[in-house]
Amino acid sequence: MDLLEVSSKVERIELLAKFAHADHISDKEKTIALVWIGEVAEEVIQEIRKRKTSQLGEVSDGRGCLQ
Repeated sequence: MDLLEVSSKVERIELLAKFAHADHISDKEKTIALVWIGEVAEEVIQEIRKRKTSQLGEVSDGRGCLQ
């Protein structure tokens, strides 16, 4: 997942949060929006963790260190 995909997912989270806050939707629709927010957020969190682990591996290999 590249930065553009991550940005797109964050934009979806923002849009869903706005939708879930609207007065004219039912409780069921709010619940669906909030569950979807959780799913999209989990995808982003997993990507961040993957990148963080990858970067830590580079540092421990000496490739990412300043000398």
